[in-house]
Amino acid sequence: MSFQLNVLPMLLLMALPTASSLAQDAAPAMAADPAPAVKRPAKGMHRYMVVRTFPAGALAGLDAAGKKAVNACNSTHGVRWVYSYANPDLTKTFCIYEGPSEQAVRDAATGNKIPVDAIFEVPKVLAPK
Repeated sequence: MSFQLNVLPMLLLMALPTASSLAQDAAPAMAADPAPAVKRPAKGMHRYMVVRTFPAGALAGLDAAGKKAVNACNSTHGVRWVYSYANPDLTKTFCIYEGPSEQAVRDAATGNKIPVDAIFEVPKVLAPK
């Protein structure tokens, strides 16, 4: 009986997949694009993170002309789109904007007919070093 109790944990360990075999079986991870360096906003401007949820496929047609139109509308509200992060299926974005106020960022989104789930002012940059 004691032999079985000693062997059982060893058998279980041998049956479990190793980390390296799990890594081989896992789907390849999507490579992340590098984030650009962000300068301090101009005087009188504030930095915001805008969280958005889009229907599947809604961002598929976003091309240079679409970005130009978004930027033109933003400028009428004194807002600047700095950059955005997106999840792999392009249904959720986390966008960095600069503008004179949260309301100006909301007004620009309304003018562009794009959703806003939440807006957070992010005045501080925390770096890992």
